[in-house]
Amino acid sequence: MPRDTRTLFSAALLMGAFAQGASAAGAPPGEIVSNSMTLSYETGGDTITQEEAAEASFTVDQRLSFTFASLEDGGTVNVEPGAAAQEIRLILTNTGNAAVPFDIDVAAVADQLGLTLDPGGGGEEGTYSVFLLDEPGGTAVPYDPSGVVSTGPIPADGSRIVVIRATIPRSAGDGALTSFEVRAAPLTPGGGGTQGAVRGQGLGAVDIVYADEGEDGTVLSETSYQVLAPQLTAAKDVVVVSENRSGEFSCSGGAPDPDAEAFIPGACIEYTITLSNAPEAGSPATFL
Repeated sequence: MPRDTRTLFSAALLMGAFAQGASAAGAPPGEIVSNSMTLSYETGGDTITQEEAAEASFTVDQRLSFTFASLEDGGTVNVEPGAAAQEIRLILTNTGNAAVPFDIDVAAVADQLGLTLDPGGGGEEGTYSVFLLDEPGGTAVPYDPSGVVSTGPIPADGSRIVVIRATIPRSAGDGALTSFEVRAAPLTPGGGGTQGAVRGQGLGAVDIVYADEGEDGTVLSETSYQVLAPQLTAAKDVVVVSENRSGEFSCSGGAPDPDAEAFIPGACIEYTITLSNAPEAGSPATFL
């Protein structure tokens, strides 16, 4: 009678997230992740275990992702005509797993204030400038958004605050609006050009994969200045208080003559000036 032989194999396969580094962004690119399996099986009534029966490893690829958003309530800063050093703040956060330099472009659109870029940050009326801060309360460093200019490497989980600072023209009217389109794009490690996606490098080299919102390596944020100012109108009326034909009427204290109407030389006349602020005006007015 043939002998009954059986071999029972038991193997466990675990799939899931691999171990991450110390940051929330995850393991850095280029880190090698290896794991092995233990094989345990029964045969002939015996249990046989083989430690490290098989091994697999891969190189961590780069996740290129970031967010860019206005820090202003509703994305709009209300300003008054002639106000200096009016700031709009945005925050650029690197949510990828490697330090990345960025290029930031700032463009004024729907520009009813007629603001022009002053890269030097002189603060002249009708101009705006751009600055970078490492953290709130930090030192503002001028940044020229013309062309491709590197922010310097922003570490994984790190951020930069982008400040637009403007001096509003005194001639700006109530409701005038200037919006900015502010765009961030990742640069190569040297900061000389835009970082493209890299695929197909295999298990032993580093791919670069876009994981930003549009998965296209660029993020756009919009923010605005809006002027709140009075809407004043003025009216000036003149009437004859007294014709003062005798030359004896006192303009400073005499009783008005209801029949007076001739603007003759020597007559006492009265001007009435009325100033009004429209109900829909964005700001009250203080008359001096």
